Amino acid sequence: MRPLAEVSSSQLGEVVWVSLAAGLAITTIFSLVIRWSASFDAARRDGRDGAAAVYAGLSVLALAVFLVGVVLGVRTMLRK
Repeated sequence: MRPLAEVSSSQLGEVVWVSLAAGLAITTIFSLVIRWSASFDAARRDGRDGAAAVYAGLSVLALAVFLVGVVLGVRTMLRK
């Protein structure tokens, strides 16, 4: 019985480390979205408008980076 495809160990190693790095990066970025959104809410409730604006901006920026990462990941998977 012939294997359907030959895969080298270097290719497998690359898949493993890239997957771990991407998973860690996406998880970290989304956790920042949650943290900064919660900090925005707390600052807004406490009447710290300047801090609330900073946290809102950081949260939106992190969400944009997260969405770009997801889109690039899906695009990469569909092209391979």
